[in-house]
Amino acid sequence: MRIKKFGILSKFLARHFWASFALVFSTISGVIVLFSILNNSQSFASRVSGRVPMRIFLEFAAVDVFYALGTTIPLSVLLAGIITFWKLSRSSELTVIRGVGLSVWNFLAPIIMVCTFLGILNMAILNPIGAVLQRRIQRISYKYDISRANPLLFSQSGLWLKERSEFTQSFMHAEYIRKEGDVLNARNLTIFVTDLRSNFLRRIEADSAVLKNKSLELYDVRMIDPRLFEESFASYVYPTSLTVDRIEENSSAPETFSFWELPGFISFFEASGFSARRHRSHFYMLLFMPLMLCAMLLVATVFSIAPSRGRTNLLLKLSGGVLCGFAVFFVDQVVRAIGTSGRMPLLLSSISVPLIAVMLSSTLLLHKEDG
Repeated sequence: MRIKKFGILSKFLARHFWASFALVFSTISGVIVLFSILNNSQSFASRVSGRVPMRIFLEFAAVDVFYALGTTIPLSVLLAGIITFWKLSRSSELTVIRGVGLSVWNFLAPIIMVCTFLGILNMAILNPIGAVLQRRIQRISYKYDISRANPLLFSQSGLWLKERSEFTQSFMHAEYIRKEGDVLNARNLTIFVTDLRSNFLRRIEADSAVLKNKSLELYDVRMIDPRLFEESFASYVYPTSLTVDRIEENSSAPETFSFWELPGFISFFEASGFSARRHRSHFYMLLFMPLMLCAMLLVATVFSIAPSRGRTNLLLKLSGGVLCGFAVFFVDQVVRAIGTSGRMPLLLSSISVPLIAVMLSSTLLLHKEDG
């Protein structure tokens, strides 16, 4: 009988937390959508002549919402935890739950399960959806020629690149690349050259190429014009503004890859001689998201679980919980940035702050509730 009552209580608490989380998350997402539409409408107005369909603005707004999930979900869990326990305390339901003989860990268990589920949901489903939307937005950005377009794309099929000059634009693809110092070696390079209206001008194929000092040297070259006339050259210097540093700095953003694609890309990128610390850091962030959400929940619990006397005392506690949660999130961002820069191990920088927050919050709860 007690197990059945505990199951009903777990559903009751989980439902309360879900409702608070949905309210906070939808509010934050609504603000992001509003600012995204306003910002993008200005960008399109300054760059695009003619009417842009509303669905384009909504797609950009959806990408911004998915892009911010790593921030909005932890902060929503923090605020939802504070709101949930504040409501339960105000209605004396928390007092009744304690009177049954359940400890804080008993009624925290279902909410921790919800947080774990949210972290896994973001990692396995929401992140891949966001990655697909990111790639779609990049294609739209190419079409409308706005600043979000990334001219460089790394994938397991090689390097893809778009370069634009005063009169022409080039689309390059290399099946194999390898960075060696300040030089980038490539094999099986194909370049499609068009005018600014995308009219085909020529196709260049090279068995190998070397990029150094804004100079792309091609070897064993075949050049084909629109009449299918072919010329061959032992070597050819193709004009470019590219540098190895620029390729590394503008490599595909981690957000354009899903959680499931990141391990393969990291292996490919590192095998090519580049650093994949940004992508590995993003992978660890997704992997340890459930731990971060549990840390946020425990921080909220420390400040909102105890009954408060007087509005001033309650306001101070709730404000302290919000500030402490934001501090944990900010410190986590700083430490992960240090790890990404190479000054500390990435795995340690990704897990240390949420783990310390969980341990400290658990210690405080044990002291207050069971001590």
